[in-house]
Amino acid sequence: MPTERQVKSVTHGDYRAYEVEIIPGIESVAIDELRSRYRGDIERLHQTRPGFARFDFRGDPERMRQLRSVVAVYEIHQFDVPRPKALLGHQHFTRLLGILRQIVDGFSHTRPSLGIGAAGSGSAVIRRLKHELAEALGLPISDDGKGELFLRLVRAANRDAWEVLPRLTEQPLSKRPWRAVDVPGALNGTVAFAMTRLGSPKAGERVLNLCAGTATIVIEHAISGQSALSLAIDNSPQMLEAAMLNLQSSRNSAQVQLAQADAVCVPLAAGTVDRLYADLPFGNHIGSHQDNVQMYPKLLREAARVAKAEAEFVLLTHEIVLLRRLLTASDWFIDAERKINLAGLHPRLFVLKRKSNTI
Repeated sequence: MPTERQVKSVTHGDYRAYEVEIIPGIESVAIDELRSRYRGDIERLHQTRPGFARFDFRGDPERMRQLRSVVAVYEIHQFDVPRPKALLGHQHFTRLLGILRQIVDGFSHTRPSLGIGAAGSGSAVIRRLKHELAEALGLPISDDGKGELFLRLVRAANRDAWEVLPRLTEQPLSKRPWRAVDVPGALNGTVAFAMTRLGSPKAGERVLNLCAGTATIVIEHAISGQSALSLAIDNSPQMLEAAMLNLQSSRNSAQVQLAQADAVCVPLAAGTVDRLYADLPFGNHIGSHQDNVQMYPKLLREAARVAKAEAEFVLLTHEIVLLRRLLTASDWFIDAERKINLAGLHPRLFVLKRKSNTI
């Protein structure tokens, strides 16, 4: 049986070491959330490379299920082995089983599937390790390579050891529990949360979500409790039906009003909105570039019409060149922007501000 020392993660006093996976481009949002949520219980928080940050945390790791800006949380366990093959040795394999059993004991899934992520994941050594672990734990191997019990293998910074990083949750945290209906192209929940933190959001603002889709952004905004009421519009009845189901699942339907309307013809009076959001069509799953050439300038004009002086407009788009060209002759200017990485696509998040002298 493994000793208590063997099954512990990397520790520093009362703290254990963790790594979070983040959508590349919103690392600062995640770091800000970690600091604000766990002030006093977190140390040595730093970004290690694009899309990842590490820190030491004390207390119940279940608290990290609350995080909204990260894709997943992993606990760091270091093994003093020169290569992954050594993990199959009796002492290290026994320790690894103890770690994974502790993780599985906290799952609600009765028989989670097992997956391993590693450089050379198709190698004979990794395949053997996966099969031996699955057999010892009595679990099936995941068809998609991840599964509910997912662990990553990475070489340690000192190059003389390897790290095993099991994910603490059965699903990535980016897979929101409130999402009753998903559609192709629906916005990632962690990116939507980041959009609600960009710029200078204030309590009590009147919020408008253009091209709302399945309501991801306004749900993330409503969860923050900053606004009493938001309006989300979309011209698709099917999207609005999905949005309503998601709102009901998130228990935020009272905070968001849905309306079927075109983003270029908003049913609001001029100068009445403090903050706007939009996940604009990329021209991939929804629409085309030619559609965007026609729609984007109209949307920018309509957004400016309903916006108050110095209102903020946080939007996501892949049409970077088109948007930049249109903004030169618009009532908006770019206050901030960030490039993000979404499954190989590289859209940008823009924070636009309404020019106060053009009301």
